[in-house]
Amino acid sequence: MSFATLSPTFSVSQTMVKSFYQDEYATIELDDSIPCIRLTLTGVPRHSDHYALVQTKRLELLQQESANFPKLHMLTDSRNAGPVLNEDVGYFREHVLSGMEKAGVRFLAIVMPASKYTQLTIREMTEGSEVLQIKLFTSMREARYWLRKKNSL
Repeated sequence: MSFATLSPTFSVSQTMVKSFYQDEYATIELDDSIPCIRLTLTGVPRHSDHYALVQTKRLELLQQESANFPKLHMLTDSRNAGPVLNEDVGYFREHVLSGMEKAGVRFLAIVMPASKYTQLTIREMTEGSEVLQIKLFTSMREARYWLRKKNSL
């Protein structure tokens, strides 16, 4: 496990993406062009404690940056993610969703994987949220566009 430096990188559109945390399973970044906390997942976590660590890091960045942006959204890129254990689904529902809501997040875009089983797991994790509007997408482009539109609300 390694903690990323806070060195910014620039994309073609000259937006700043600040890396916050990275390991073999997850990359967490602040994308100020939307603005959003972007979590990119690859494969599966090593164990449930690892899953919880990644989610805690995401909420940590949210707390750190929420004062800098009037609206800060969440974007999860799950295109290369595998399924997680039932206890991880419960952890997400009980701790992560409520943490996002308490921090003022109102919109979560999730780019879905091809795996039907992982899609089912993601739907189970996110069903029933009353404060957070969650929308599932097939492409990053669509997810980013939807989040940008939410800034005008």
